[in-house]
Amino acid sequence: MRAAVQHFTRCGYEGAAVRDIANAAGVNIGLIRYHFGHKADLYRDTLAHLSTQYNEVCLGALQEARARSAGAEEIIASWLLAPITSWQDSTVASGEEVLCFLNKMGYETPELTREVYESHYSYALREWQQAVLAHFPGISTPDWFWFLTCLRGMYFNIVAHNDFTLWSLPGIHHKEAAILRLAGDAVALLRTHAEG
Repeated sequence: MRAAVQHFTRCGYEGAAVRDIANAAGVNIGLIRYHFGHKADLYRDTLAHLSTQYNEVCLGALQEARARSAGAEEIIASWLLAPITSWQDSTVASGEEVLCFLNKMGYETPELTREVYESHYSYALREWQQAVLAHFPGISTPDWFWFLTCLRGMYFNIVAHNDFTLWSLPGIHHKEAAILRLAGDAVALLRTHAEG
């Protein structure tokens, strides 16, 4: 799975070859086919496996923010920072590697990713969205979806520009500070739309 994360992130689903993943893992390609089946199954199983820790750290951060009666800015920041600051088990991937993999997932066909996203990731994201929206009852649904799209793009610009991206842009060295700034800007944007 570690080799799969690295290859799928670097090459995308179409560009990654199971043979290359097997070589990077130091195993026979037949072993991968025996345990995972086809390339699509390996991709989905890897995404599903990573969701357990991802949801755990993100929902844990949300729970802590709620316990402190945090405002929207802290709720947004704690969720975005959790995979970077609270990731525990890097056996398959570090928190930042998972974020890069999830970023690349956003470019894959919905047929490949929709089922895993819906079954393993969406419930946690919906809980976070509800916590943020509770602070902005006046925001319309189109504005909210536009906000989420912008936030996702900016977030992955911060965390995913490293050796795992296709873009070859310089890495951001102070990611935590950049994410805190992003959370502040996000709240300002939400206030504007909620009051408008």
